[in-house]
Amino acid sequence: MISKSEISKIIADFDAVVDQKDTSVLVAHLPSLHERLKHLKSSFPANCIHTIAIKTNPHAQMLKALVDAGFGLEAASMEEVHYALNAGCPIDKVVFDSPVKTRREIDEVSRLFGMLVNVNSIEELERFPLDSTCLIGIRINPQVHTGGPEIFDVSRNESKFGVAIENKDAIIQAAMEYPVHALHMHSGSQMKNLAVQRQALENLKSLADEINERQPGKIHTLDIGGGLPSESISPDSKMNAYGSMVAEVFADSSYQLLTEFGQWVHAEAGLAISKIEYVLEKSRVFIHLGADFFMRDAYGVTRSFPMYVWNEHGQEVKGVMQPFDIAGPLCFAGDYLAHSAQLPQATAEGHWLSISATGANTYGLWSRHCSRSVPKYLCWDGEKLRIWSERQTINY
Repeated sequence: MISKSEISKIIADFDAVVDQKDTSVLVAHLPSLHERLKHLKSSFPANCIHTIAIKTNPHAQMLKALVDAGFGLEAASMEEVHYALNAGCPIDKVVFDSPVKTRREIDEVSRLFGMLVNVNSIEELERFPLDSTCLIGIRINPQVHTGGPEIFDVSRNESKFGVAIENKDAIIQAAMEYPVHALHMHSGSQMKNLAVQRQALENLKSLADEINERQPGKIHTLDIGGGLPSESISPDSKMNAYGSMVAEVFADSSYQLLTEFGQWVHAEAGLAISKIEYVLEKSRVFIHLGADFFMRDAYGVTRSFPMYVWNEHGQEVKGVMQPFDIAGPLCFAGDYLAHSAQLPQATAEGHWLSISATGANTYGLWSRHCSRSVPKYLCWDGEKLRIWSERQTINY
């Protein structure tokens, strides 16, 4: 979590990069990002390739920071494939997972030597040219529920993603008939039950082993996805436990393993800061970020974000606390960031509200509702602020 002392320094440094039109700003916290990437890498076997889900935070400078740190990128659309390549990501560290690839897109990626392209169905394999040079994988639906929110569950029986593992014979047959050399699995976002996930991993390995018994070396790469809740870094972190479990499951194999984490990497490394515009009846606060930035929270599963109030000099506003409803700027009745959030009674117009742990599934989901501009994106490197991008006007 970004410390309050650093938030204070960030706001105190606003004079150099923030102007009067910046009613809200987004901040990438690079020290936290690099700490999380280091922890991710150290938690898994040394030969594991880690790709980071672009959709979680697709800012061009963020993608470049990830690539510069030696990580790959996972693309869920052809546009994201281009983002990855533009960020300088090596082709063999790009994973393409769109469930609805067009024939034209398949023709393009099939010529990118070494890129892992995971098909969503056996029927999709028929669209690949015979001379494809990409690495083709089949996405397997492990048919498990690992305890994450149902809206993000992609591995139940009725999932639109992948070929159900119960269709094992058809999967094996397809792997033998087509130039398939990888298997892919993703059990969903925010996995909580690692025992269930372990069984899914063991089933994926068993399937790969069975294919290789028929044709040795046929499957050499296993993409095991991602999906852990955001958490603080510690020796007993869920990521450490998961990485140890992966090492145990694949201890006696030589498969190349890939991961596709997103929220776990980004959430704690992001900060949003908004001007407080109105305080009404001393119980309702209006700010400049709402369902446009927090779309998942307004329309889906609400997350809890640490929030603090600051004056223009970066000094925390303290005192007696009271509950406030925090409303966003959209003409939409559900546009609330929080209800009964504890803020200081002294909260007033002109103060800044900092909202921590906002680096994941926020900027990448920006809503066009009410046509509000995307805020300026800043980067804190531990010493000073830099501008990653200016405000962006919505174009239709």
